[in-house]
Amino acid sequence: MRVLCVAGPSDSGKTTAVAALTTQLRDRGSVATVKHLTHEPDVDTEGKDTDRHRAAGATHTVGITEDGGWFATGDDRTLDAVLDDLTPHVDYVLVEGFSGRHLPTVVLGGRETAPPVVAEAPCADDLDYGRVLDRIETIPPTETPRSLAAAVRAVVGEPSVPVATSEVPISAERVSGESSGQRAARASSVEESLRTDDSVRAVRVHHRRPVDPTAPTSVCVAVAADTSRLAAEAVADALERFGDVSSR
Repeated sequence: MRVLCVAGPSDSGKTTAVAALTTQLRDRGSVATVKHLTHEPDVDTEGKDTDRHRAAGATHTVGITEDGGWFATGDDRTLDAVLDDLTPHVDYVLVEGFSGRHLPTVVLGGRETAPPVVAEAPCADDLDYGRVLDRIETIPPTETPRSLAAAVRAVVGEPSVPVATSEVPISAERVSGESSGQRAARASSVEESLRTDDSVRAVRVHHRRPVDPTAPTSVCVAVAADTSRLAAEAVADALERFGDVSSR
């Protein structure tokens, strides 16, 4: 799943840009959008039915209209958690807002944002959409243990093949001492080493940098093997070969 952020001040055309990119990306795959709300949505208003549901103890409330429209409220959700949920299911996610997160970003109206910046324009009408669409394909995919598990099952071609996964944070010293290229090379080396085991059917190792700048970078591993025990042992071996994770 590739994630692109569109950031800018009010009236710079963020929603226009997201809508235009969504329309053009639909020909390439499935698209989800996430919007940063600066105010509470107009649901769960005091005294209304949804508020009464929540007050009675419901952790999630879904409202469905006669024509199929819907809205939902529930437990607090971070951007990282939402992206994690979407990762196994869609090809692209367009995020509107969240300019302070570590996401590849289209910047409108001179908004100050965290890097990396994919493209800049005064407003949505001036954006080079062709260039942005080309750049999206160069964004490293976002992965989670769930999406890696789906990937190794796809490689094997057997949905029921035993798969083990794990995710552990990497020490801050290791993150600051290695470039992204060096980390990718280390992951590839670990994958190649595990593939020499005849019991391992497929393996994926991925560095995950959360969009929350205060959260630690982690390494995700998924292994498909002949048995569940062998898959779990291979995951442990991968973490051992990777080395210098901050916890096990």
